[in-house]
Amino acid sequence: MKLTTLRADLLLLAAAVIWGSGFVAQRLGSEHLGAFAFTGLRFTLGTLLLLPLLAFAPWPTHVDRATARRATLRGGVFAGLVMLAAANAQQFGLGGTTASSGAFITSLYVVFVPIFGCFTRQRVGWPVWTGIALAGVGLLLLGMTAEYRMSTGDLWVLLCAVLWAVHVVVVGRYSKDAEPIRLSLIQLGITGFGALSIALARGTVPLDGVVEAKWAILYGAALPVAVAFTLQVIAQRKAPPAHTALILSLESVFGMVCGIMFLAERPSLQQYAGAALMLAGVVVSQAIRPRDAAGADQRVADDPQPR
Repeated sequence: MKLTTLRADLLLLAAAVIWGSGFVAQRLGSEHLGAFAFTGLRFTLGTLLLLPLLAFAPWPTHVDRATARRATLRGGVFAGLVMLAAANAQQFGLGGTTASSGAFITSLYVVFVPIFGCFTRQRVGWPVWTGIALAGVGLLLLGMTAEYRMSTGDLWVLLCAVLWAVHVVVVGRYSKDAEPIRLSLIQLGITGFGALSIALARGTVPLDGVVEAKWAILYGAALPVAVAFTLQVIAQRKAPPAHTALILSLESVFGMVCGIMFLAERPSLQQYAGAALMLAGVVVSQAIRPRDAAGADQRVADDPQPR
């Protein structure tokens, strides 16, 4: 079947739905396992499920094999270390906030990426600053309690969003010459085995907790990591970068919908308003792109990574 732009966009939409639903699995898993244990099991299993993709991973031909191997190894290791921190920060956070809030706060990584571009002398245009302002107000409305403070869980997920933005920058640095499937498998493996090693060293992988969380682990590994990742890699061969960034930002909407449907979460009117402003901030920062700010948009779209 020929991959058209429309079909690519639909594959990206399917990936966004899966990643949104993944927040439910993470929230359920946090009730039985610590962050390192759940993340380690989820990403290790996801890595194993993706190994067959190596059969469809030819080395790039625009550079020599040694350069491609070096970029793939370095990119995979550096991105894996950042992902290890980001994934565990997110899992820590979801133990203390809702799937709805976690999904929207995580989506802020799309807004943070252009900000980091300032450090490489890339101009940040007014749409990004407008998006930051909208998202900032939305974040306060979404997470602020009656005692005028944000929950610890929300702050952990906010840290996760910053780290995901760093991850996008790292992947963008090495993806030009690297083989993407191998790079992604390296970073997923580092995240999975790294988190699991920490959990085992701390003695925080209780067998009864693994049994209780088995369906959350299996779902989190098979769909958000393995299936959605594969859909994104396929779709990005045809989907324009702007389509990719905007469609994948919808994972926050699907995260809220799934939290309401499967976890009986009931956001307040204030939280709905905050979520709407955060989504508006993401869309504005990506939909209106000055020509000289296209680099950040490209990096977000080219980041081959499940959240």
